[in-house]
Amino acid sequence: MEILLISEKLFRENSPIQDNTNLVKFIPYIGIAQKIYIEPLLGKALFEELQAQVQAAADPQGSCDAITPDNRKLLQKIAPVLSFYAVYQGIPFHWAAIVNKGITIRESENSRGVAIDDLAQLRRWLRDDAQVLARTLVGILSIPSRT
Repeated sequence: MEILLISEKLFRENSPIQDNTNLVKFIPYIGIAQKIYIEPLLGKALFEELQAQVQAAADPQGSCDAITPDNRKLLQKIAPVLSFYAVYQGIPFHWAAIVNKGITIRESENSRGVAIDDLAQLRRWLRDDAQVLARTLVGILSIPSRT
């Protein structure tokens, strides 16, 4: 089972999606975005340390101090980057659905779906923002702690 570095609450607070959006369909993309974008930024050792601490904190018998203060701060910094990349990964599959007969655009009676060009532009904006946030995170990771 994939251990997600951020909670649904952190995802909602840091992503560009609306408050009334059902997050269930975005949750798998957090795991995908972690593997593709966050693990390479952090390095395997730090990534696995964070996952272990998050898992320990989520365990009902676990300690509420399972996540170190420094790693708690780091997870707060990771949340925006991971949230934007998760939406970037998931948005095409919210626009269209793969069904038995092919790929369909998800439209309802009351709304008009975006065109493929609009979706491509949305993804560019999400990727651009995520890359800026990632560069900021890299800058934070390369500065030695002054505590």
